Amino acid sequence: MPADQPSNYAYTKLKGQGDHASDFIVAMAMGHQNVLELGAGPGSVTQRLVAEAGCNVTAVELMDEFLPHLSPHCIRIVQANLDDPSWSGAVGSDIQYDLVIAGDVLEHLRDPQATLDAACRHLAPDGAVVVSLPHVGHGVIHACLMNEDFAYQSWGLLDRTHIRFFGIRNMQALVNNAGLKIIDVMHVCREPEDTEYAAVWRAAPSSLKAAIEENPFAKVYQTVIKAVPATSPGAEIALIDHAPDAPRVTPMMRLNRVAKRLLPSSFYRLARQIYGRLLSR
Repeated sequence: MPADQPSNYAYTKLKGQGDHASDFIVAMAMGHQNVLELGAGPGSVTQRLVAEAGCNVTAVELMDEFLPHLSPHCIRIVQANLDDPSWSGAVGSDIQYDLVIAGDVLEHLRDPQATLDAACRHLAPDGAVVVSLPHVGHGVIHACLMNEDFAYQSWGLLDRTHIRFFGIRNMQALVNNAGLKIIDVMHVCREPEDTEYAAVWRAAPSSLKAAIEENPFAKVYQTVIKAVPATSPGAEIALIDHAPDAPRVTPMMRLNRVAKRLLPSSFYRLARQIYGRLLSR
């Protein structure tokens, strides 16, 4: 990633750090050509859609500083605010897309249902929608609530720019209310120790941890959903019936846990940035 790329909405996929939602988005985009990406940010996912899935991407993005990072990868950029209903008109009705992507976007919006409804109006009859959402039911959030500490952070599940929160049933309702049905789902799973609230989890009573982990979705960090119009042929997936397997924990993730415990937070963030830059060379 360019050194000056805005860091809050960009990422470098770190080797050994487990699955990332972008991996699943790109996998679900395979076979789709004309893609409308909502809230594309600085193009972290956009680049992969083009390079790995062969997509032609039209991006909708508001922030001026992100546009130069998007322009090399997009066939078109629409600068618009997804919280303003006029964004749909700015995209235009002359082109229908075989895939619409909202990757970690809807949780930042005042009315995510209205935005998803509008997005579906740009969908070809045989098209699909891919949505990625953070899961507010992760076990560390329960631990935070039981500690009476719902503290926003600069990133993660309680990113301070998140204004909407979704459990598994809420995700299903969001998609169904847009006239869609879910045909595929992939979960990004993280052990509590591998989240931004690891310290809260370590301090929680054992009895509380045991109760929280009774929830089969307690380790779901993000959920990536692929949906099609409800009238399409084929069966619908009920998310609540698709609990994930246990998270994969790599040796690098275990090392990361130790670093988080031992290093001051500023040094830890710096170490991750240096690691990311070394990998991107």
